[in-house]
Amino acid sequence: MPDRPMILPFRYALALLAAAPSALAQLPPPPVPPENPITEEKRILGKLLFWEEQLSSDDTIACATCHIPQAGGSDPRTARHPGPDSIFFNDDDKLGSPGVADMDGVGDYEPNADFGFGTQVTARASQSFLMGAYAPDGFWDGRATSEFIDPQTGLVSIPVGGSLESQAVGPPLSDVEMAHSGHDWNMLTAKLARVTPMALASNLPPDMATIMSGNPSYGDLFQSAFGDAAITAERIAYAIATYERTLIPDQTPWDLFMAGNQNALTSDQQMGWMMFQGAGPNCVACHVPPEFTDHSFRTIGLRPPSEDMGRADVTGNNGDRGSFKVPSLRNAALKPTHFHNGGLLDSPVNNMRDVVEFYARTDGHKQFKDNQDPIIPAIFIPPMAINFLQDFLENGLTDPRVANETFPFDRPTLASEVRKGHLEVIAGTGTPGSGGVIPQVIALTPATVGSQSFLLGLHDAPSGAQAFVQISSSVPGGSAQGLRRVWFPVGLQSGGYGTWHWDVPGDPNLAGVTLFAQWHVLDHGAQGHRSRSDVVRFKVL
Repeated sequence: MPDRPMILPFRYALALLAAAPSALAQLPPPPVPPENPITEEKRILGKLLFWEEQLSSDDTIACATCHIPQAGGSDPRTARHPGPDSIFFNDDDKLGSPGVADMDGVGDYEPNADFGFGTQVTARASQSFLMGAYAPDGFWDGRATSEFIDPQTGLVSIPVGGSLESQAVGPPLSDVEMAHSGHDWNMLTAKLARVTPMALASNLPPDMATIMSGNPSYGDLFQSAFGDAAITAERIAYAIATYERTLIPDQTPWDLFMAGNQNALTSDQQMGWMMFQGAGPNCVACHVPPEFTDHSFRTIGLRPPSEDMGRADVTGNNGDRGSFKVPSLRNAALKPTHFHNGGLLDSPVNNMRDVVEFYARTDGHKQFKDNQDPIIPAIFIPPMAINFLQDFLENGLTDPRVANETFPFDRPTLASEVRKGHLEVIAGTGTPGSGGVIPQVIALTPATVGSQSFLLGLHDAPSGAQAFVQISSSVPGGSAQGLRRVWFPVGLQSGGYGTWHWDVPGDPNLAGVTLFAQWHVLDHGAQGHRSRSDVVRFKVL
């Protein structure tokens, strides 16, 4: 935004003069619990685990899937959740993160009341993980506490300062985010012991590529980090938390400005910074520098608390109803969504200007008064201030290393980001069965050499029918020749759905081979008594 002179209204100029001085210190190192000191071996193991899609039960979701640096540490993907009334496209809907399809205790697909056979969506938007190292409690509602309890032993591992560790053990077993129902830590740790680390990822950054050049197993990596090869939930949490504590986004223009570089912020951004501290906007009451949060929980009036009780569900205190953690504003401009519900309001919140206008109560943004923090309606943001605040928030608080994903915020490419290159449903290749309905294939999981997690699902077939999965390959010779035309029988459930589990052979010659799969259903209402799903083309990774 070009520099230009500005004349402040007298009332607002007085508000700026009355502004309390802000904390001028730069961002300090995050606190580190003595039970989990930072080491390079743990950091690199934590980075591998954070970006490991095989940490999920079906190999489709990593911790990082919902926490991408270039998206401000949140999820670049957005999907709609129907809210507590389970009705899509009305006022209580939310924008959350796509997770896993609903799967039962043995990992078979089953219909979900809200999402059918599609991927489920979280009921809250993804928070940024980048400033999590400073938070005394994790998640929007603070349920990841400072006291970290080992989920396998039930013993306290970290009495104080372990919120990152507490947070790290939540999503891997969540049957919405990363796991099938009943998935437990014994299953997850046994899986890590047998898989090849980062088998699904590509374009590894230098530190990850260096450690993987020796073809280590996860047992080797845990040996290096902890002294022996045991893989446990506690150690997974320790490693991921260590990695997160090394991600300090402290090179924003604001940091440089506060360190003495007067040209780091433009004059408009400096004006935005002044207004940020002003008694009218009063942003610093909650977004306290240098962390740009006070880690409190507040009800801002975004939606009625009855739709999501927030902190009250953790504390049991009705006075906390509708309150959520105040997020840091560092790198917030990179986020595609804002607020705990993803910004689905009467007027959607898509960017930092929309955020400012919500607090300014302009552009049609409605605020709900039930249990609203009294600080919110007292906010005064004159229209002339909005541009300056927007400029400061969008440009003054963004660390270019985060935006450009350079070290330590560099990362690999996830398999889910290039899904069409290795897993694709070929539309129009199915044939109808009874009632003219084409059986629908569920193709979500990648295939890797030696994987025990490859799944193909089917729905919209006759109830209880017999079905077969045909696997074929157009690649002549080699190991793929034996898979040219193989049939696998699967009995469908009474609802006309089923799941085929395939232990992919461990033959390294399969790597890079393209295979084709199709469901065949015995159906007396179909031509030739057989209906077929669309063909799935997939590459073994």
